[in-house]
Amino acid sequence: MTKAAKKQAVTRGAEKVPPMGRRERNKQEKFDRILAASRDLFAAKGFAETTTQEIAERADIGTGTLFLYAKTKEDLLIMVFKDEMIETSRAAFRKVSPATPLVDQLMQVFGAMVAYHNRDVPLARALIREITILSRPERREDVRTLMRIIYSGIGDLIAGARDREGLRSDIDPMLAGESLFGIYYLGLIGWLSGQTTKQAFLKRLRVKFILAIDGLRPTAPEAGGTRKRRPAKT
Repeated sequence: MTKAAKKQAVTRGAEKVPPMGRRERNKQEKFDRILAASRDLFAAKGFAETTTQEIAERADIGTGTLFLYAKTKEDLLIMVFKDEMIETSRAAFRKVSPATPLVDQLMQVFGAMVAYHNRDVPLARALIREITILSRPERREDVRTLMRIIYSGIGDLIAGARDREGLRSDIDPMLAGESLFGIYYLGLIGWLSGQTTKQAFLKRLRVKFILAIDGLRPTAPEAGGTRKRRPAKT
């Protein structure tokens, strides 16, 4: 396809998307201001000390308008978190080298997530408390959106490592991604709750990932009919 043809195709595709009306633009602008105000105040004052009234004032809207977008302060916390964590996760997956051992890829991705939470540990604690058992069902889709990105990203890493590291072909990569995230999430809760240090958490996380990856490898039969698992690569 020539450059001119490509340009025409792009133009035709753009024409299919109706332009955003003034009302929709105003709503989006207000929503963006609300998220920015929430993010700034949570970072400056902490989640517990920030009030919805302060967020509304910072966003230059009324409190009643704020509640049209978010019913509670916890809603705002998840909204801010979702966008930032989606960006953090996608950036981490983009930076992964395809030739790197799977355990190193996982540590790079989850290390980026830990670094994000480490920027404001008290805020991360409030966030994890809220999303572990959601108090409002309206936020479930926000969390699901983020989880789909993470699970599929880990699944892609596993699929890419199958031939390179001799992983089983009958494993669902997305399901394995959920399992690996569960290992990380439990350790994250332990760190944020003060049960361990960040360094110890990351060290143990790597060991747990090695054990989990070993479980993704096929077993080979031994003499006498027993089966022997291939050793994990460290």
